[in-house]
Amino acid sequence: MSGLKIFVDLVSQPSRAVALLLEVNNIPYNKVVVNLGKGEHLSHSELKAVNPNTKVPALQEGKFCLYESGAILRYICSSRQLPDHWYPKDLERRALVDQYLDWHHSTIRIGCAHWFFAQHIARQPPTHHVIVDSKATLLKAFSILNDYTLQDNKFLTGEMISIADIQAICELTQHWMVGRNVYSGYPNIEKWVAACIKELQPQFDQVHGIIYKIKSRGLFGTDTNPEPLKSKL
Repeated sequence: MSGLKIFVDLVSQPSRAVALLLEVNNIPYNKVVVNLGKGEHLSHSELKAVNPNTKVPALQEGKFCLYESGAILRYICSSRQLPDHWYPKDLERRALVDQYLDWHHSTIRIGCAHWFFAQHIARQPPTHHVIVDSKATLLKAFSILNDYTLQDNKFLTGEMISIADIQAICELTQHWMVGRNVYSGYPNIEKWVAACIKELQPQFDQVHGIIYKIKSRGLFGTDTNPEPLKSKL
């Protein structure tokens, strides 16, 4: 049995990113499912011992504990000596991956997650300004990705996939649960999404199984106005 333990809920975008890296690279691990929807993270003593923030994903290997998805992705790449393209040893190429991982949380993560939470999860009427601000954040971020980052690159940091791509793609797929394509109208992003999915199959569909199931059951509702993001602002 593997000594690597991962606490996840695959409805969580960062959890999917970590699980996807492990699955694609056939890394043995023990998966501890923490159901966020049922509030299990709030009283999960084992999770709290690993991550005092009581959030997923979290990692435990022996006495070593780690939280924050970006840190976990980097640790997995380095500790398992994964193929170099995931997290390059070359300083400049690695810096580009780090650049995206740092940029992600104040742009794509905020835009996608805050919008989805406000409109589909919050136990109160959606606050209009939160949704508007989230869409504005995404609009700016998508313009950068589409017109600059992906203008001449197949993937976010070059011609080979990296953990930056995994972090990003798992954020965008959150809106699939309500049948929403947030990146519609951005051709370079659409090509990149297709390239990521192709590169990560069949594990991509396995990890996203819960997303497909939620969509098919309409558990978070359905986007009744699936126009491109640009036209909604």
